[in-house]
Parts: sequence; structure tokens; C-alpha cells
Amino acid sequence: MKLNPTLFSKNIKSSIAIIALVGTTLSFTSCKKDEPVQRDASALSITNASPLRDSVDFFVGGQKLNSTTPLLFGTTYNYIGFTPGIMNAGVAKPNNPKPFYNANITLTNGLYQSLYIVNKGDSTSFLLLKDNFTAPAAGQGKIRFVNLSSDSPAYDLVLEGDTTAFKNRAFKEFSDFKNIKPAKYKVSLVNTTTKAIAATLADVEITAGNFYTIYAKGLLSSTVAAKKLTIKSSLHKLQN
Repeated sequence: MKLNPTLFSKNIKSSIAIIALVGTTLSFTSCKKDEPVQRDASALSITNASPLRDSVDFFVGGQKLNSTTPLLFGTTYNYIGFTPGIMNAGVAKPNNPKPFYNANITLTNGLYQSLYIVNKGDSTSFLLLKDNFTAPAAGQGKIRFVNLSSDSPAYDLVLEGDTTAFKNRAFKEFSDFKNIKPAKYKVSLVNTTTKAIAATLADVEITAGNFYTIYAKGLLSSTVAAKKLTIKSSLHKLQN
């Protein structure tokens, strides 16, 4: 099924509460051609950006979405289809049926959205973003910057060789998607106030026509290698 790059098609043929989870991709299950049932739909990607939890199980409406493999820190489940509306989402320790954190989220009809599991101290929370996939300028890709490092100051995201501004984003703050010329970039987190470089990531490839979220994850103060402040680039894999 072909989707509009910003909105879903108005004529989704599916009988769903949760449409489908196949690996980490969005899939729609169609009815027989002579029995079309039209339903509204939304799509949600889920990222574990909480260094407090190396791995979690994720629940929506009381149903666990991951089967045998938990959602690891720094990992994304790409777009999963849902009936739009207010739903209760929760995270639990692997193989534990009772979430240690849950909250209501609103899934909007016809939109892609991204949910990030984050923490500040010992407290878990969600950051839910609407993904505006307005087509990039001709021959370009698009990126946005999200700061998901809870003990960090505000950062600028700097792409070596490019002057596009992604400035002054504190914890849980984010930029719009912006056009970027396709290339491989070295990207840096730069302290907005002191201009000190906090982290770098080399060879971040941006390709034409695609959308990326580049986010700060981990903790500036951590001495544990796997939990230290780093940069992650994530491609939004849309249904064609």
C-alpha cells in the first residue's frame, strides 16, 4: 500500500486494533478485494532512549508489542500501525507483565508519530513527536535534532561542512526537519553556552529523499561506556 509522505491514505483497507508488527516495519493486512473495510489509521515508531533501562518490553493497550526480543537501549521499532485515539502505553522489565511506567498517548489519524522512552534520574517518561514528512527540496534529504540526554545542558547540533542551524535544544527539546544536501557528515554536539564539543559521530550518511532524526542519548556524567553521552542517527523507514 502506498502512503502519502505526510499523511496516510484516506482509504486504508484493514480491520485493525493494532494493524501489524512484522519485524520492525509497518505492514497492513488487507481484506478480500470484494470485502473492503475502510479504517482510520495512525503509525507509531518507538525508541528506547533511556540509559536507565538496557532493555524493556513495550505495551500499548495492555498488549506487548515485542515478542521474544526486548527493545534495547538505542534501538527503534519502526512504524507500527494503530487505530487512532487515546491509548495507554507502558514499559516493563523484560518478561514482566506489569509495566513500571505507563501513560496515555494520543495517536492522530493519518499521521506518523515517534515515541521516545526517556528518563531523568530514576523517573521514566515519554516524548511523543508528530513527524512532519513534507517532501525535501529537490535532491536533498531532511534531518531533525532531538536532545534526549537528561543530565546535559542545551546543545547545538553541528554538521561539518554545512551551516544549517540546529541550535539550543535542552532535554526533550527538538528542531523541525530541515533540508540537508546528501553527503557523509561528521556531526557534533556543541554546548550552546560554552561552545565545547561534548560528542561527535563520523560518517553520518544523508541520502536524497529520506528523513533522519539525529539525537543525543546517554548521560554526560556516566562512567559506564554503554551509557555515556553519544549521538545516534536514525532513518525513518516509510511505507512505499
